[in-house]
Amino acid sequence: MKKSTNIIIELHSEKVRNLLEATPPSFVRWGTIIIVAIFFALFLVVCLMPYPYSKGESILLHILM
Repeated sequence: MKKSTNIIIELHSEKVRNLLEATPPSFVRWGTIIIVAIFFALFLVVCLMPYPYSKGESILLHILM
């Protein structure tokens, strides 16, 4: 029967752990750009859709008139 020991073996140095844990700035940058682009596209779609209960104009044209 083997005795279980509670020894934690560290396989990586602290420098390697910091490198593995760090989020690359390009992921953050591109993620932010993609989310902003999606919201902008949704905003444009909502603004350009025909406004209900009108003569077919969009919400922007309904507000501006």
